[in-house]
Amino acid sequence: RTEAVVLRRRDLGEADRIYDIFSVRSGRKSIIAKGARKAESRNGRSLDLLNRVVVHLYRGRSLDGVRGVETVATHPGLRDGLQAFAAASYLADLVRVMTQEDEPNERVYALLAETLALLSDRVDPWSLTRYFEYAFLEASGFQAQLHECPTCREAITEQANAFSVREGGVICPRCRASDPGAVALSVNAQKYLRTMQRDGLRRLLSLQLDEASRQQVE
Repeated sequence: RTEAVVLRRRDLGEADRIYDIFSVRSGRKSIIAKGARKAESRNGRSLDLLNRVVVHLYRGRSLDGVRGVETVATHPGLRDGLQAFAAASYLADLVRVMTQEDEPNERVYALLAETLALLSDRVDPWSLTRYFEYAFLEASGFQAQLHECPTCREAITEQANAFSVREGGVICPRCRASDPGAVALSVNAQKYLRTMQRDGLRRLLSLQLDEASRQQVE
């Protein structure tokens, strides 16, 4: 028995479905629900995409099977908001492709569950998506260096700098030549990233960014 979010579903045979879920106990895993595509199947209705559920599983030969499902949240705001649904689907795919099977991560689960609820409540999808991406990386063991150049170790000053994926942080103009693929960052984009790291989502939602800085942050 574990709480989970439904990340993806695909048909199997005439009436069954395989679901990819991210659960508290097991992290990402695939499960099978027999007869889920039948009109009278309660399990099939409960295991709708992006739903938060409690699933009761039994050990199967290759995949665990679904014995029962309890619905925790259906996120109705995602069904009639195209931007919110697109963002939620992207986040579900992100978790699915960037996690390993049977590796639980309660921080990632809590982050996903909270973000889906906020998207359903019509909180700004762009800000939520950027915050999720950053917090997801952090919860997975990666944190960008935003205050000190990872190459020369000098403090980052308030000027146009660049973000280097290879170096793992913001690099100063003097060191930028070492990574031609580094992304230019305006002062506003750097402040936004630092606020995200330091103050979290609530403060982030009160900030406004120009379009160029939004593209840089993304």
